[in-house]
Amino acid sequence: MAAPRVSVQHAATNLTPINLSILPGPALDGPLSPGSPHTGPVRRVSRLSDIQGIMQSEQKAREEKETKRGRLDARHNYLLKTVADHLMVPQTDIEDNILEGFQIELMDQFFLRPTVSLIMFCAPKTEPVEASPTTNGVANPLVAAAAASAAVPKPAKARVKVYITDGKTEKIETDCQILYFIKTAEKPLTLESAMLLHKWLNFGYLELKKTEVKGAHLVEGIACMLQKIYIPALCKTNNWGGLPALQREEMKWEIVSNLEGFCGMLNNASGSLEDNILLRKCDTIDLTVFKSASDYMEAANSADDLMLVEQCFTGWCKQIEQVLAESDQMRKEADDIGPKAELDHWKKRMAKFNSLLDQIKGQECKAALGIMIAAKSKLIKRWKQLDTQITDSANEAKDNVKFLYTLEKFCDPLYKNDPVTMVDHIPGLLNAVRMIHSISRYYNTSERMTSLFIKITNQMITSCKNYITSNGTCKIWSEDRDVVVDKLQASIKLNKEYQASFQRTKKKLEENPEERQFEFSEMYIFGKFDAFSKRLEKIMHMFDLMKSYMKLGESKIEGIERYSTRFMVIINVIKKKSYDLLDHRKMDFDADYDDFCNQVGELESDIQRFMEDSLDKPYTTQAALNLVKKYQSLNIAHLDPQQKFGKILQAFGKDIEEVQRRYQKQKNEPPCARMLPPISGKIAWARQLFRKIEQPMLVFQQYPGVLESEDAKKIIRSYNKVAKVLLEYEVVYHQAWLKQIDVIKSGLNASLLVRHPDTQVLYVNFDPSILELVREVDCMERMGQEIPPAARLIKSKKNSIKASYSLLSTMLNEWKRITGLIPTNFLPLMQPHISHVEEYIRPGLTMLTWSSINLDSYVSQITREMGKLELLINRVNDLCTYRIDAVLKEMGQTHLCELPDYTAWTVDHFLNRTETVCNTAAIQLQLKSRQVEKATNELIEIMMSYEQTKQLNGETAQDEETRPSSSRTPTPPTTAKSGRPTRHSARGLRTLDSEEDQRPGARSRLRKRLLRESLEEEAKELRNSFQHRNLEAVLRATRSTLETLKKRVQVSSLQMYEFAPAQGSRKSETPLFKADIILSIPNIMMMPGLDEIQQGLNTSIRLILNVSKCIMQWGQGDQEPPDPVPVNPPPETKSPRITVVNPSTTKAAVTSDSVRTYFKSISENKDISKMASLLSTAINATKSEISKALEQFKPYHALWNTDQEKVEQEFLAEDPTLGDFESMILLYEKEIDGIADISETIPVGAIALESANLKDSLIAEAKGWKLLYGSLANRKYKNRMKEIFELVEELSKKLGRPINDLDDVRDSMAALGKIRSKEIEIDMVIGPIEDSYAMLNKYELPLLKEEAEIVDTLRYAWEKVLSQGSQVQSHLVEIQPKFKRTLLENVCTFRSEVDNFAKDYDANGPMVTGLAPEEASVRLTIFQSTFDDLWRKYDTYSSGETLFGLTVKEYPILGKIKKELNLLQKLYTLYNTVIQTVNGYYDILWLDIDIEKINDELTDFQNRCRKLPRALKDWPAYNALKKKIDDFNETCPLLELMTNKALKARHWERISTLTGHTFDFESESFMLRNIMEAPLLQFKEDIEDICISAVKEKDIEAKLKQVINEWNHEELTFSQFKNRGELLLKGQQVSDIVSKMEDSLMILGSLMSNRYNAPFKRSIHKWVTELSSTTDIIESWMSVQNLWIYLEAVFVGGDIAKQLPKEAKRFQSIDKSWVKIMTRAHETPSVVTCCVGDEMLGQLLPHLLEQLELCQKSLSGYLEKKRLVFPRFFFVSDPSLLEILGQASDPHTIQAHLLSVFDNTKCVKFHEKDYEKIVAISSKEEESIELDKPVMAQGNVEIWLGQLLKMAQQSLHTVIRTAAMAIYEATSFVFLEFFNTYPAQVGLLGLQLLWTQKAEAALTAAKYDRKIMASTKQLFNEQLNQLIAQTTTNLTKVQRTKFETLITIHVHQHDIFEDLVKHHVKYPHDFEWLKQSRFYFKDDVDKCIISITDVDFTYQNEFLGCTERLVITPLTDRCYITLAQALGMSMGAAPAGPAGTGKTETT
Repeated sequence: MAAPRVSVQHAATNLTPINLSILPGPALDGPLSPGSPHTGPVRRVSRLSDIQGIMQSEQKAREEKETKRGRLDARHNYLLKTVADHLMVPQTDIEDNILEGFQIELMDQFFLRPTVSLIMFCAPKTEPVEASPTTNGVANPLVAAAAASAAVPKPAKARVKVYITDGKTEKIETDCQILYFIKTAEKPLTLESAMLLHKWLNFGYLELKKTEVKGAHLVEGIACMLQKIYIPALCKTNNWGGLPALQREEMKWEIVSNLEGFCGMLNNASGSLEDNILLRKCDTIDLTVFKSASDYMEAANSADDLMLVEQCFTGWCKQIEQVLAESDQMRKEADDIGPKAELDHWKKRMAKFNSLLDQIKGQECKAALGIMIAAKSKLIKRWKQLDTQITDSANEAKDNVKFLYTLEKFCDPLYKNDPVTMVDHIPGLLNAVRMIHSISRYYNTSERMTSLFIKITNQMITSCKNYITSNGTCKIWSEDRDVVVDKLQASIKLNKEYQASFQRTKKKLEENPEERQFEFSEMYIFGKFDAFSKRLEKIMHMFDLMKSYMKLGESKIEGIERYSTRFMVIINVIKKKSYDLLDHRKMDFDADYDDFCNQVGELESDIQRFMEDSLDKPYTTQAALNLVKKYQSLNIAHLDPQQKFGKILQAFGKDIEEVQRRYQKQKNEPPCARMLPPISGKIAWARQLFRKIEQPMLVFQQYPGVLESEDAKKIIRSYNKVAKVLLEYEVVYHQAWLKQIDVIKSGLNASLLVRHPDTQVLYVNFDPSILELVREVDCMERMGQEIPPAARLIKSKKNSIKASYSLLSTMLNEWKRITGLIPTNFLPLMQPHISHVEEYIRPGLTMLTWSSINLDSYVSQITREMGKLELLINRVNDLCTYRIDAVLKEMGQTHLCELPDYTAWTVDHFLNRTETVCNTAAIQLQLKSRQVEKATNELIEIMMSYEQTKQLNGETAQDEETRPSSSRTPTPPTTAKSGRPTRHSARGLRTLDSEEDQRPGARSRLRKRLLRESLEEEAKELRNSFQHRNLEAVLRATRSTLETLKKRVQVSSLQMYEFAPAQGSRKSETPLFKADIILSIPNIMMMPGLDEIQQGLNTSIRLILNVSKCIMQWGQGDQEPPDPVPVNPPPETKSPRITVVNPSTTKAAVTSDSVRTYFKSISENKDISKMASLLSTAINATKSEISKALEQFKPYHALWNTDQEKVEQEFLAEDPTLGDFESMILLYEKEIDGIADISETIPVGAIALESANLKDSLIAEAKGWKLLYGSLANRKYKNRMKEIFELVEELSKKLGRPINDLDDVRDSMAALGKIRSKEIEIDMVIGPIEDSYAMLNKYELPLLKEEAEIVDTLRYAWEKVLSQGSQVQSHLVEIQPKFKRTLLENVCTFRSEVDNFAKDYDANGPMVTGLAPEEASVRLTIFQSTFDDLWRKYDTYSSGETLFGLTVKEYPILGKIKKELNLLQKLYTLYNTVIQTVNGYYDILWLDIDIEKINDELTDFQNRCRKLPRALKDWPAYNALKKKIDDFNETCPLLELMTNKALKARHWERISTLTGHTFDFESESFMLRNIMEAPLLQFKEDIEDICISAVKEKDIEAKLKQVINEWNHEELTFSQFKNRGELLLKGQQVSDIVSKMEDSLMILGSLMSNRYNAPFKRSIHKWVTELSSTTDIIESWMSVQNLWIYLEAVFVGGDIAKQLPKEAKRFQSIDKSWVKIMTRAHETPSVVTCCVGDEMLGQLLPHLLEQLELCQKSLSGYLEKKRLVFPRFFFVSDPSLLEILGQASDPHTIQAHLLSVFDNTKCVKFHEKDYEKIVAISSKEEESIELDKPVMAQGNVEIWLGQLLKMAQQSLHTVIRTAAMAIYEATSFVFLEFFNTYPAQVGLLGLQLLWTQKAEAALTAAKYDRKIMASTKQLFNEQLNQLIAQTTTNLTKVQRTKFETLITIHVHQHDIFEDLVKHHVKYPHDFEWLKQSRFYFKDDVDKCIISITDVDFTYQNEFLGCTERLVITPLTDRCYITLAQALGMSMGAAPAGPAGTGKTETT
């Protein structure tokens, strides 16, 4: 049974568990809640008084509810709202349930009584109840009446039942929801505290599912709540107040453990309830009625009752027997369960048997037993036996539970404690077991006690596992090894203590024989734990080995890493085992452990050999000793490096000899340490040599046995000799140093400063030997040497000397710093100030020494003067920074144009804004320029003043004479930062030096004059530099504005076409200009056009450039700047493009008012001109994009391009139905909606297209089509409606006429017949007509009011006619006799009229012989009229006879006459028509004549004449008719030729001359009659020739005009090239132009050869010449363009241009010419005019092509050099190589080209922090190889690519070496793991190495082992099967490719070895083996060798990744042999080609 789902929610933050003491106990079986509906009986109501009584009681109940509802306050609402929210029902439903009964009082008690702390809302789950007028089957008249009055029944709805209980009074149902509130406050909850209820009430929720066991639902629900809610919440809680951490955890786990135990108890109770055995109820007889002995006897005497009781009794016996049998069965338990499971088992068993005992003691069982006893049934004995067995079983279970409960607290540590603390609890546990064994009555059996011990052991093992693995959260390999070892030891210790305690207990029992002894199988009890402990000991052993051998990885011994790698492989293999190492039942571990130990043993032996080999190598003594120490530090068993000491001692002897030789060689100039002075360095050198031999000797002295041999003694003597010499060397040099001290002391008398003779730089004049002496003293003291007093004295002054040196150095550094503050361009003007300070420095050069005492005052005076100079410099720099540089920066950042932010502007608005901004900026820039000029002048004035110009303007000679002599020396030339002397000092001082004999005054004046001139010159130069910077600022402002404008245009052009730009889009994405899209049928256009927008942009550029016209150049005083030149030229001069400014015209414009501005410099700037040129075509460049944007409206072209008449005809031809009309109208309705959804704005580049106007036009067009189909539908159904309406009116009139004669009768009968025939048709038509007009109204289509009225009355009128017809039919029946008499009289009269007419026709009719055709025609008309009257009467009388059933009279003569008249009518009708038509032809104007129509009419006449009856062809009228037609028909072909429009005046003149007849064809009255008067038929052939030539000439003229018109309008189109503008011809368009030119030349060629071309020959020849020249120029143009594009990417930017400067310069010239050509092409876009308009292109393009070919040739040579450096570049195409070299500065860009130069290296991995460091390579399959050493991608790309190639090969070789070592280590090699460890390429190579090794080993051993070949073959077969099996697992794509490739190769290898076995090959030198591809890894040469026959190849280590391989066939093997032999003989072989072309067969 599934546990109930429980969900708990709490309103308060503190989680308060439910109080179990208040949960319902026995009251669970109590009565239902009084609030439950329909609990009382309901009686049927049948009388009105009963109904009124019910209504009154219901009204009273409602009033009581409302009274109670008024008592509800905020407290009640809080609870009810919470309950309603969680039950998801309205709160009113909950209130309605709660207000019944006394439940509201329970709520009040809960709020007010402190003793009531719990209230529960129970909501039993109910099924939906159908709405029914009955209640519990009783009819309710009120409900029935309501149901009867309702039109629609209401759906069923579930009734909500909620009642309140405190858990004690009401029964809680099984299938319900419980919402409980627990009160935490001890005080009453009054209304004032309603706002704080959420703090004082805890809320919870329980959902109980239906169960058959009483109480189980609640128990399970509470247990589930605690397990899923409270316990996890407590485990996650960390805030436990102020408890200490340790106490906090202990308390936390104590609470959690208690809760878990309580949950276990609840679960067990629930399980016990479910497992209870219920005896079947006796359904056949009620046993509860038998209560006394008499009842028992009565039932026993009744055979029927007795039989029923026996049947029930027998069933109970069977149930009890089955329970007993199941309890005696062997329990099936898991082999790892703990002792608590034993307790749970006996507790459940006790509950089960107690339940049975309770039922046996029940009333029913007692009654049945009494009846059986009274009847003396045989079942009594069986029942007693069963009763005894049940009682014994129950007692046994109870006794066992009692004793096991005592054991429970001792078992808790097994579950909760770790093995460390568990040891302390084992004695108590065993004592408890001992007590059970001794005292228990039932449980003390050997089997049960053994089982209990086993469970205790199981739990210990489980706890140990959890302790070791941290409760399963980690594996033993992932934890700290020492921690794991401690845990393992604790577990083993637990086992030992467990067994020891057991033995102690057992021993105690043996000492007391009276107690029951522990005679249990210790093997069963401790076997598992012993096996587990052994497993732990093995793991500990493995950890010890790991700890020992892990030092291999830390060792610095060279070459030891491969053994560390091997050990790591061994460890990884054991770590990757999938089974649980702690599971002692897994025997796989033992085999793996043995394998591990064997591999470690082999590794130890290999390390021993390695140590021996390494110590045998020639090391230095110290290195050898250090190596021995390293081996000793490994602490690996069986390693004894001390045995090598003898050999090391011999090497030590050689080291002594080497030291002796070095001493003899270097003793005069020994190498000294870097920081040591010379003497100390030599002494240290000698000591270092001594230490070199001393340290090994000290080591040898630690091993006395080593120095006892004779050789050792000889070495000791050499050692002593060398040591003596080194000590003497030290003494000699120390004595020499003592003698140098007095010489060094004299260096303190030198001057303080000195000036460099060349650079004139000041230096501190300090003798470094003084400090060297101090360092010697320090070193000598450290080495313990003697120091003399003089040296100690100098050392004592070390601080003062250093302080003076530091002070002077600081002063000179400060001087250098201050002079460094002077900008380079200020140095000439600052030179006098610098010279002034140098005068104060001069005493330090001459007088002051290191012994002087006034050094401080000297330095302070200089410092003071330097401070003054620094103040001046700072003032100058501040003035330059804040008044010049800052203003110039503001000028450079000035914006000369304003761009729209989020909405595009119109062109006019943009121009207005630009003009305003430019005017403002011009004023600001001019003001700032003047500010900079004034600041510059002030700056120069400051620097020119030197103490109020005392040296320049009036310093007296007295001052010159009184100045110290030291200061009167000529100032040396000062060197500026650039290293050049300033002009004034150099020139002035040369003059002074050459005129030393002049007087002092004259010399002083000359100096001043020269200095003044020089300073003025420098000031002028400085002013010019600042003026240039001013110009640069204006230029920067202009350039930045144009760049911003260009970026805005280009960025806008990059945006995608979006119909609705997103709100808040970035400013840079907003289009610049706004244009409207309009419909100008048949095209969609934009207003303004591109040219107008481009013109506006160009105007704005001119405005920006003209700002510089308002900025005056410096030096013009306060003169006002000129006004800007008008920007907008006259309309006739406007151009959509900007042209480069002509310097001459610019100069004239600027200097017109004698004011100099910056306009010329700005406008002629290269960058400005270039950007202006680009912007001049930027808008026009978007022409194609505009066209593409407008293409989205292409689907709507059909709205106006479709021929409405044609569509109308085709639509009506299909006879559309009303649905067809409506579908078409709906189609255009959707079209209108689609048009309305089009975005209002469409951004295209820099233009925002506004579609509002276009949408209005499109909607109007769509509405037109909608109106068309509406009118067609209206027309169709209107016609039908009119037909019906006319028919109705006609029938109504006919039926409404009075019937007076027979004709009226006939008309009435015809009308009735028509009604009958049309009735069905009209009924079917009227409906569609009405629907059509309803449709027109629905879609609001125009409709005439009259038609609507007719439609409304149509059906009524038709029904009225039907009614009228039935009335007429009745009237006809009444008047029939009268009209019959009249008919007979009229027939007699008609007979005489017919006879008279026949006689007159024969005598005077049209067929009388000899009549002329005209007369016969007149008579025919007369007689035809008379005959028609007679025939009408005939029809009337015949129909009357038929109507009245009379015999119809026949009149044969009338039939004959009718036939003749019909023939005559045909003849004379045609005759009259022909005569009239032909006579009318002559009066047609010549301009209006239609020969085709005439021919058609004549042909029709001929056909009609031909079809006349044969009898008419002999009549004169027929002959005259035929002649008239034939005569005119003969002239028609000639007239047709003459009417051709090709006839010109020259052709009419020729015809006139030919016929001699004048034709006034230009006259408006010229008719056909004038043509027919000429003898045309006489000159028919000549006239035809003239007409044909006119037609031919017209064709020639038309074709020529077509060619001329086509090439006059054919224009070049351009495409954007990068960001430089439209500098390219569109290739596709040019190809189309060339193709069109060829077609045009072909047409002109055919015209040239035409014999009718005389009038146009000159024009044809001209166009042939121009088009031929144009074709040649365009082809040359495209050749130049292709080369220019190719080379532009190379020579414009990039790294290649720097390496080819000459070619780059040549290309710059070519580039300028190209731009010039394209600019001219933009100005003259016409193809022919541009190409042959002048000779520019014809001359310039060949020259450019020649220059470009020279550049290309140089570039090819450059690429060839790069390819020679890195030959793999030969595999790369030129464009790709250029891209690689051009982007070489960024190594990341080469990723895309790696596959071109490497086999399968797709990308490289760069270091995360070092941008240029490559650390790994990756293949296309994402396999990676880490590089052994990172490769720095710096310098030339070909160099570091070569380094990358070598390092990649080296790294792959390292991986291959490691793999080969793993393969050759047979003991640790695992086949499949090898392929998962290494990359696919290495795995494949490893497979081939393994196959070669195994196969060759088998062939070598085949001589001695007969089975080795078969076993090796079986091995290969097994390996193949393993590989195949891998393909059935879940693999990635790369893994599957890898294993498929391995299978492909190994299948071939398997087949080869199978052939070797089949051919009995047993020698490795057999040719059958040698011819195969064999793979070896040679350790001695460290290479992978591939051998085929006698040829060896070295594996090239190219990274191949994971690629597929083709199947190898025997033919492929032969091909390999052939190729190998060819390569071995130094021949070549390189078969290439696609698959299946015969490469293998050819080889």
